[in-house]
Amino acid sequence: MKHLLFILLCIPTLLSAQTDSKYLAGAVPETNGKVVFTKEINVPGLTKQQIYVTLLNWAETRFSEGDNRVLYSNEEQGDIACGGEEYLVFSKSALVLDRALINYRLTLECEAGKCLAEITGIRYTYNVSYQKEPEKYLAEEWITDKYALNKDKTKLLRGTGKFRSKTIDLVDQLLTDVQAALGQSPTAAQVPATVVPAATLTPAATANSANTSQVVNTTGNSPVASGTNLAGYKSIEADKIPGNIIKMLKEDWMLITAGNDQQFNMMTAGWGGLGMMFGKPVAFCFIAPTRFTYQLMEKNNTYTLSFYTETYRDALKICGSKSGSDTDKVKATGLTPITTPNGSKAFAEAWMIIECRKAVAQSITPEAITDPKLKEEWSSKQLYKMFIGEIINVWVK
Repeated sequence: MKHLLFILLCIPTLLSAQTDSKYLAGAVPETNGKVVFTKEINVPGLTKQQIYVTLLNWAETRFSEGDNRVLYSNEEQGDIACGGEEYLVFSKSALVLDRALINYRLTLECEAGKCLAEITGIRYTYNVSYQKEPEKYLAEEWITDKYALNKDKTKLLRGTGKFRSKTIDLVDQLLTDVQAALGQSPTAAQVPATVVPAATLTPAATANSANTSQVVNTTGNSPVASGTNLAGYKSIEADKIPGNIIKMLKEDWMLITAGNDQQFNMMTAGWGGLGMMFGKPVAFCFIAPTRFTYQLMEKNNTYTLSFYTETYRDALKICGSKSGSDTDKVKATGLTPITTPNGSKAFAEAWMIIECRKAVAQSITPEAITDPKLKEEWSSKQLYKMFIGEIINVWVK
């Protein structure tokens, strides 16, 4: 009887160990210091286009609500990139809701007979009830073996472990869904070989090289691709701009790019917004007169505001810390310049580009500040100039 009692008492522990094993050492892979989940899905008999169209159709449904979106699609290359945002719920009851917001990037590289799925750029926003500001973590500093497992790699740590296990569950589900879309899940209906033609979904992306020429960025020597179209983008109305602009500016930043093919510069900005003025949709931003971009904003009539995923955080840091007067930012960041039909400059890595035509340019003076604390804080600082531009084009991937 004692042996039976001992076995019964051990069952919960054994079950827990069996359940936790999938979350232990090696469950969160790292590549060059970055958390990268990958899976190759073999689909014998399907062409590259069939796989691409099937997965694009799936992605446009799966990433269609809230801040989830298809960021990029290119049929010729067979590439699809999606930005995901959803909640990881750790515990839920009538009195307590413990959850964190996870952001990630899913890329799908389609080839004949197979697809490579990759999930990376994972970050978290965690609201703690007794704190005013949410805590923010990167996967590399939170869910890896080093941070989420005990010294012996046999148990999940209490705090970070729940992030690790829930993230692994989400990744498993995403990869299962991709497999199911391609008919590779045992529980999913098989996808027929005949699929909807790409023309009925989204226009095929065309190669930039067909409509580009090589010019030289006058702030350096990097070659710049200049074209008359925006391959891989689709045009939308200003009132269909996705996302929360306050969150996008506060957490993700944007690039203000002014100039033309002969001379242009970009700078990172977190001040700005969207609205209505003169009965037209407008965007506003602020630039200090000392910035190199300021001179180009003054000279040119149009400019762009562009937005990026976490993948390009380092590039935006460079654009915010280096001056275009003495640094070739294109070379330093690796961003790919493109030209709008109106001659404005932007970058092919952006998931959204807003093109504006200057409507109002107004310098901010200390006398214009009404808040006493702000007036005191900025009395000895150089104030910015506000640029309000009519939104004339919006492109998204």
